[in-house]
Amino acid sequence: MAALTSAAVASPVRAQYFGQNKVQHRHLDFSVIQTEHFDVYYYDGVRDAAIDGARMAERAYGRLSQLLNHRYRERQPLVLYASHSEFQQNNVTAISEGTGGVTEPLRHRILLPFTGSYAEFEHVLQHEIVHQFQFDIFAHGVIGAGLHRLVAVDPPLWFMEGMAEYLSLGPTGPQTAMWLRDDLVNDELPTIEQMTTDPRVTPYRYGHALWSFIGERWGDAAVAQLLHSASISGVESAFQRVLGISLNQLSHEWHAAIRSGYQVQLEGRQPVASFAE
Repeated sequence: MAALTSAAVASPVRAQYFGQNKVQHRHLDFSVIQTEHFDVYYYDGVRDAAIDGARMAERAYGRLSQLLNHRYRERQPLVLYASHSEFQQNNVTAISEGTGGVTEPLRHRILLPFTGSYAEFEHVLQHEIVHQFQFDIFAHGVIGAGLHRLVAVDPPLWFMEGMAEYLSLGPTGPQTAMWLRDDLVNDELPTIEQMTTDPRVTPYRYGHALWSFIGERWGDAAVAQLLHSASISGVESAFQRVLGISLNQLSHEWHAAIRSGYQVQLEGRQPVASFAE
């Protein structure tokens, strides 16, 4: 991995990156660790996590750049906070209490807190770096150039968030498996159309499951091809071009694969509602 270099950064960086339009409970003096592909911003109290985070980011970059067939043309910003409360006080975007990290589409800037769990920190960091790659691919490697493409294509959340979960967690996850089992028992497994149009359908879990199916069926090279193609011609066209099937057909094949995979586990089980009758 490229060597880490640290340089103090005072008020000009705060003015450039963080603005002055949100009230903060304490003044934060940011410094920066520069790696080959990232500028990692941090302040007192989070330096050790920033050093570890810089290493994690470079490790994730090496894996994702190869998998997604894309290289950054310039270093990308990564801003670390010592707590979730200070993360919520950032001057870039509004953040809810349950948000673990965000990536800004315009400047490809990642913001996330270190909450004490390195396992969770690395998962969220990798998830957000996937978003950084997505935005950079839509921008064709030029920071700030891809926002109009994102607006024009308007990729559904299952496409973006599901891919980020798949590429950060891997093909399986206990939460995703739980959702799939419950929906199969209750005959409520959503279609891709429902995932696209119904805000009640969580894009993280079902998107994760769908991309896992795509990766297993067509290989991770298809994941990269779909992302690159979608950035040019749109999501539905990308699936037709890369996989040769419509989203409707993909939905049917995905459901069939899920039922086949869980058939043995679910034999004899009844929906929860049936026990109340």
